[in-house]
Amino acid sequence: MPYVEVTSSTGKTIFKYTICTPASEEANEIDKGLPTLLFIHPVSIAEHIFHAQFNDPQLRRFNLVSFDLRGGHGGTTGDRVPTHYGQSEAAEDTIKLMDALHLPPCHFVAMSSGTTIAVQVAVTEPERVLSLFLISHLCLEIPPEIAEGHQEVYDLWASAFPNESTVLIDTVYDAGFGNSQYMFTTPQLSPLVTAMIQITYPVAMVKWSYHYLDQFRVMNLDFYLNRKSHPKSALARIIGSVKLVHGSEDIAYPRSYSEEFLKHLNKAGVDASLLEVPGAPHYLSPDYATFINPVLHDFILQNDEFDLLLHAPVPSHVVSPWEDAMRQAGWESDNDSSDSSDTDNLDIDVYNHTLAEISESNL
Repeated sequence: MPYVEVTSSTGKTIFKYTICTPASEEANEIDKGLPTLLFIHPVSIAEHIFHAQFNDPQLRRFNLVSFDLRGGHGGTTGDRVPTHYGQSEAAEDTIKLMDALHLPPCHFVAMSSGTTIAVQVAVTEPERVLSLFLISHLCLEIPPEIAEGHQEVYDLWASAFPNESTVLIDTVYDAGFGNSQYMFTTPQLSPLVTAMIQITYPVAMVKWSYHYLDQFRVMNLDFYLNRKSHPKSALARIIGSVKLVHGSEDIAYPRSYSEEFLKHLNKAGVDASLLEVPGAPHYLSPDYATFINPVLHDFILQNDEFDLLLHAPVPSHVVSPWEDAMRQAGWESDNDSSDSSDTDNLDIDVYNHTLAEISESNL
């Protein structure tokens, strides 16, 4: 697992990152002859949310790059995020990370709160962003009723850690259930999503435990509540095309929310369009990859001058960088039609094992 150290105005970070090329799921650097896609995951999960994209042979014709955000996400460590950490600070970190990895201008692929960061980069340093593929965007200010939901999840999670030696597992489940409804709509999760949560929650229970509830609040509540819409003058700085992707079954954000942002982009002179995915929830990248991956592939071809057909044939076999972790978490790629399940088999033993593996100095 590669790491790179980055220093920004809000501290030092050791980012866990992933680079996939057509030849390798664990590359040390990009193939400089190919377009590069930079993926930004939402808060509350980690980069493996894009497993179904990194496992797609068509998309693996490109360089695919992802990373774990700061503030307790995945394998990224370093200084704590300050209380004012938001979209501008996260965008600065992303730009610094691009420099550290020697990335050229990229096509940004982001989902949910990750889109807030991607658009902030695009209006701050437009030359860095060739295009924006925004899944379930959060680029307008949060509606009050959605803010209340995030507050409830935070309150539940915080109450699960009443002191440094106690974890109320049932309360963790309650917070997780509320969050999963926001992310995936249905309480019955697919085997793929269940595996993703099995990977995520033991780490979250350590990195957002009693002594780190401030980090949970900043990244999983304040990041939502304090986000700001961009004025027309800022959106006009976006250089590349924008594709908005909305799930028809997104219970938090209706189609009108995406249509409103589309109007803002169009009025600013940005080449933007909207795609609705039938039946899809807010976090739609895992279970609706067969729908959105071909759209993403074609969108990149339309917005890059690279002659992909001539120079980048489809790899005959690709493996996701998170394949082994998914399988260890119970996912079977050939058995995705099996009965859905939830996260009730997460238990205190998994938490304790994870706690033992993550040292205090690396939180």
